[in-house]
Amino acid sequence: MTSASFSNRLRPTFQVPATRGRMGTTNYYTATLPFGAVTKLFTFDPDKMLELTPENRSQRTLIAKRVPEIAAYVLDHEDYIFSSITVSVDSDEVEFHPVEMGADIGNLVLPLEAKYVINDGQHRVAGISEALRQDPKLAEDTISVVVLPDGGLERSQQIFSDLNRTVRKTSKSLDILFDHRLPINRITMECLEEVPLFEGRIDLERVSLSVRSPKFATLSGLQQANIQLLGNPAEKLPVAQIDELTRQAIAFWTRLTDLVTPWRSILDGDVKAQDARQLYVSSYALSLWALGFAGAGARAAHNGSNGHWIGSLDGLADIDWRKTNPDWQGICMADKEIVTRAPTRRATATYIMWKLGLEAERPPTVISDRLF
Repeated sequence: MTSASFSNRLRPTFQVPATRGRMGTTNYYTATLPFGAVTKLFTFDPDKMLELTPENRSQRTLIAKRVPEIAAYVLDHEDYIFSSITVSVDSDEVEFHPVEMGADIGNLVLPLEAKYVINDGQHRVAGISEALRQDPKLAEDTISVVVLPDGGLERSQQIFSDLNRTVRKTSKSLDILFDHRLPINRITMECLEEVPLFEGRIDLERVSLSVRSPKFATLSGLQQANIQLLGNPAEKLPVAQIDELTRQAIAFWTRLTDLVTPWRSILDGDVKAQDARQLYVSSYALSLWALGFAGAGARAAHNGSNGHWIGSLDGLADIDWRKTNPDWQGICMADKEIVTRAPTRRATATYIMWKLGLEAERPPTVISDRLF
């Protein structure tokens, strides 16, 4: 036995059941580790990472604000779930003992003092560590870990690049469609079912509509409008309060269908949504946002009394929503173009509220060259 081999056997190790696999020329092992082991084995110092130049890092720098968000997700949900984390380590630091000759199931032996690089999942590990600090009982929860027995900075950088090469963030609309936890998402989905104008006319995948899209709006645009109208209700809000907010949102958009030109014509099939976008400001997400904001002003002015604040919106019928209305110039239009920016959304909302008597003064012009 060589001295190196003898030294390796004396080092403290962690042994865990695992499977062995291969993708192309890359060998890897997959194991399920308890949180307590993950946070001890795969530690890193984010401050030291910041001291390195980008070309000398094996990962992106840690975004500190994400850590408490991930920890809160773990602590607040019994049914939380994470995807696997991926780590790499020098190949001579890893041993795999198959249950029988040639088997891909066996025991993975990981040295406790080896240098591990988290190729994918550093924010998850940091968030888990913070959750454990607040609730040590989570130490027995487990997460899947993919171990790549390869080392060196260049290899680690390539692994990070390859893991992110094919990743594509889902659209905001799909996030809303699939995330049933947030009350505002559930409220918005109820609006799709209960507001006739929205039924079958909301794009559930895209965040913006093409010129010829037959849809009236996107799911993300409607959700943002509902956030302006109702705020962003807390996840643990009592069901009765969520139901009341849902009822108010449905009543709001149903009433607006008869007040905002040409929404009723779109519902009745007399005007196509794509044609309305060519002629009217009201057919843009900017106006949905602004109407939601104005609706919140009406709710506040009437202390949320449904009969009164819904009735106070009747003045919307007097607004000329055509793009040819010169009032829109400098507020949300520059010549023939709609300008969608935070200042123009707010100016459009202020204009609507001014027309409803909720603002004392007409909004000033906000469009300038700086917005382009």
